[in-house]
Amino acid sequence: MTRRPPNRVKEAARNNALWCDAVCRANDAPGVFHPSIWVTRHAVPPFYPNAVTLTPDDAAGQIAHIAALCAERRRFSVKDSYEALDLRSLGFDVLFAATWLWREAGSATPLAPALHWTTIADAAGLERWEAAWSGLPGEQRVAAGERIFRPALLAEPGVRLLAGSRGDEIIAVAAAHLTGEVVGLSNVFSARLAAAELYPEVVAWTSRRFPERPLVGYEHGEDLRAALTAGFRAIGGLRVWARE
Repeated sequence: MTRRPPNRVKEAARNNALWCDAVCRANDAPGVFHPSIWVTRHAVPPFYPNAVTLTPDDAAGQIAHIAALCAERRRFSVKDSYEALDLRSLGFDVLFAATWLWREAGSATPLAPALHWTTIADAAGLERWEAAWSGLPGEQRVAAGERIFRPALLAEPGVRLLAGSRGDEIIAVAAAHLTGEVVGLSNVFSARLAAAELYPEVVAWTSRRFPERPLVGYEHGEDLRAALTAGFRAIGGLRVWARE
């Protein structure tokens, strides 16, 4: 049986919505998957949306869900995965635009890593991972009330939180999320390394462990340029709308 080619943007958008749902669920803010949009009615962690569109059609249905949220929440954001919505009439402005990315399955070019990469396995490691993610010095810790990535996230199927270390210090992080037939990369960050140095290492680690699965994600700016250099290609645009 001939396998149909994937709808790349749809797979990337769904992977990202599943990641948002996992992070929100770990923060006791679970969402609901409707046919064309993921929505959570709860207060979400910083930097996370209350809605992610899943399909390029059904704008009327998507806007109806978003309008219902507006009746409950004054401030929140929406990830418009296909640049298909105009939410200005509901009080939104475009926060930023970005590019969906796709990297075909297959191992990355071997390289001599500058960092030692491991996966986070416990709450203490997650605390150090989040401190590095936030850009804090290694000796500082994220206060309990400011946490975004909570220990329940480690139990989510398919979630791998990657830590790049020199000695005992985590200086780079990334998140890999296996969903369906793709692996999503997000939160690729280091306060010490440029994106152009970091992205090839993250791609090499992830591709070695999931050699039969495409990698997906989205980026903009310097991170987008680094991802394209590391073997991703642009497959579409998205917008994040914010209501203040």
